[in-house]
Amino acid sequence: MKASAVAMAMKAFISDRFGEYGEIEDLKVDLEASRLTLRAMLRGERQSVTVSVEHYELQQEGAEVFIVLRGFSSSREWLTLLLTKLFRDKRYKIPGAAAKMLK
Repeated sequence: MKASAVAMAMKAFISDRFGEYGEIEDLKVDLEASRLTLRAMLRGERQSVTVSVEHYELQQEGAEVFIVLRGFSSSREWLTLLLTKLFRDKRYKIPGAAAKMLK
């Protein structure tokens, strides 16, 4: 139940920031493995792509929660390379509602 609530919050967060590139069709969170997998239809693509954050870490500072993305894989090699270059080991603040679910 908690994983599905976190997935809904993360889907909204990702869609808000990256919605111009396509639409998330499905998003799953494995809280025990600290893994996130999504399927999306990206603009200009004929088939959905699958992207996994192979491992993430949560960091808390006071009332704020941050996520650090550690590794990626996807159904497109170029996309894996791009995600790794742009987002690996970077820290992102999680909005209040989603952060409360993760504590």
